[in-house]
Amino acid sequence: MIEAEKPLSPGQGQGQENSVTISGLLHFIGTKKEKKYFPFSIRHENPWPDGMIRKDFLTVRAFPAEVQEKLKSLQEGAPICVEGVLRSSRGSGELYLAALKLENAGTAALENKVRLSGCVHRIKAQAEGETGTGKYVRFAVRQDNQELDGAPRRDFLVVRVYDQDLQGILAGKKDGDPVTVDGTLRSSRGSGVNYVRCTAIA
Repeated sequence: MIEAEKPLSPGQGQGQENSVTISGLLHFIGTKKEKKYFPFSIRHENPWPDGMIRKDFLTVRAFPAEVQEKLKSLQEGAPICVEGVLRSSRGSGELYLAALKLENAGTAALENKVRLSGCVHRIKAQAEGETGTGKYVRFAVRQDNQELDGAPRRDFLVVRVYDQDLQGILAGKKDGDPVTVDGTLRSSRGSGVNYVRCTAIA
C-alpha cells in the first residue's frame, strides 16, 4: 500500500523554524516503483568519548525531481550533504528528513544540525528512557504545516533531552507552550527510529 504522502512545501508555518543540515555517506534503501519519493539514508559516523565510532542511519525522503535525479547519478557510499526539513510520517509517526537540496560533500567536515520551533507536545507513552549515554526525557515539537496543494499538515517531531539542566527547562513548560530546540538528528540503536537529540532548548 502506498503511504498517503504528498510533496512537501519548503515553507514553514508562521513563527515556526524547521531546518536540518546533514552530511555523511549515501546509503540506498530498497524501494517500490510506485512510491512518489526516493527513500535513502545518510550514514553519519561520530566518535564517542570512549574512542568508539557510532554509526547513525538517518532516514531521508527525496520528493523533488531534481534531487531524485542527483541520487540516481551517485553510488553507494558517496559523500553527500542534504538540507531539508523534518517531518513525521502520517503512517507510522516516525521522523524523516524531507530533502530539499542535495550536494556532493567531498572532503568537507561532517555536519549534523537541527533547529525546530513550535509547541510542546507531551508524549504519554514512554516519556522517559535510558541508553548507554544516560537517561532522557522524551517529548515532541508540534508543528502545523501545509502541503504544496495547501492542505493542512500537523507534524510531531520527537526530541530526546539527556542533559539535566535542559530537562529542568522542559519541566517548566506546559503542553502547548512555545518551544525552540537545537540539536542533532540521531537513530536509535535499538529500533533504528530517528529522533532529535537536544543540545539547547528555549
